[in-house]
Amino acid sequence: MNIQKVWNWLWNPPTNGPQATVAIRFMTGGVFLWEGILKFVYTNQGVGRFTKLGIPFPVPTAHFVAWVEIVGGILLILGWLTRPVAIAFIIEMIVAILSTKISLYLGTFPLPLPSAPPQVGMWAVLHEIRSDYAQIMTSTFLLIAGPGPIAMDAQLAKESYGVRTSWLVAAAVLLLLVVGTARASGSASAGASATPAVAANFALGQKAVKQEDYKTAAQFFERALAEQPNSPDVLNMLAFSERKQGNLDKAFEYYSKALALRPQFPEAREYVAEAHIQAALKELQTLRGYGSKGQEEAEDIVKEFKEVTKNL
Repeated sequence: MNIQKVWNWLWNPPTNGPQATVAIRFMTGGVFLWEGILKFVYTNQGVGRFTKLGIPFPVPTAHFVAWVEIVGGILLILGWLTRPVAIAFIIEMIVAILSTKISLYLGTFPLPLPSAPPQVGMWAVLHEIRSDYAQIMTSTFLLIAGPGPIAMDAQLAKESYGVRTSWLVAAAVLLLLVVGTARASGSASAGASATPAVAANFALGQKAVKQEDYKTAAQFFERALAEQPNSPDVLNMLAFSERKQGNLDKAFEYYSKALALRPQFPEAREYVAEAHIQAALKELQTLRGYGSKGQEEAEDIVKEFKEVTKNL
């Protein structure tokens, strides 16, 4: 293999493709860009997700992947360094599929399952893989066909040194603006990992949850909450840890605060529903301790619950 040819192929992609290639770049780069930002804005999309999946060193790994997506997404949109970025994204998507879809197929997925069937097995994998598959295919297209004529790669190939430098400066300024926006969004959001201490304690709490050590998990989440009192993600996981210890009053208090900060919070809504079921079961046990009269009321509750669930 001629190393020089490979090098030239990597850094000098063809730019004579159709102008419509820019639409593919904007779609692929845009998705990676905002998904990278979301990993900073919402802990459950970044550090929390990586922790649940059992990925080593979840805090630095999540932040590294987020920056790759942000910077790479901008570069794809600009059509700059197209082939190296496309290769990086293809590798990332393959790793994402291997780390999530195998467990989904086997039914051991550590994250919440899809809300509606198919939830496990091959059809569930094919349904949930659609975004990953699309990103791999579009990145592969850009890797082979290049960024098209409306791209920085195309301009830099034909412009003079001075004009080329101007392009690079403009791109660098745009990159810094977007990176600054991402950091500001992450710091301002209630769900963000605003400080390394918050991210570290949240990750350790998630690890303890995975080990079913809910008392230790609650301690880590309390430390994170002390650093960032208005984080819905931390409040949600602290409530979860308290609920698993049977401390339902504390759990409902934290869930209420989390949902007040982020009303559209599906994971918290799910956990609240589970907390209410847990509370109902606790009351049923209490009723059954009252003897025959309590048993009659308990049976009425069970009957009513069965009737309600028929319509779900």
